[in-house]
Amino acid sequence: MEKLPADIDQILKALASWAAGYSTGLKWNEVAKLKSDLMENRAYWRGFAPVLVRDRCLELGMEAEDAEEIHGYVTKAQAGKRLVPEKSYKGFTFRHEGREPYREQVRTPKTSTDW
Repeated sequence: MEKLPADIDQILKALASWAAGYSTGLKWNEVAKLKSDLMENRAYWRGFAPVLVRDRCLELGMEAEDAEEIHGYVTKAQAGKRLVPEKSYKGFTFRHEGREPYREQVRTPKTSTDW
């Protein structure tokens, strides 16, 4: 079974604990922090299935609506789409320590027949 990287799991734990403090789930500023990190550290959010994020959010006790929202943002970021955080949180990043960012293995063509 595929697991989430430890840094992503820590971010999700932080989001879940913040959401647990409110009766309405995630607040706009926590969503803005997540969007900003997804854009600033896009390579760290690749290399795993977005459904794992949703499942982990639910395991952490987040409401289904919040888990789906986070899943949607991760899916969009992995697809190369642009997310726009609130202006005051633009440039915000979470810590991504202990691992290298995901890098896709791209095969470089050697001859014209490889193109």
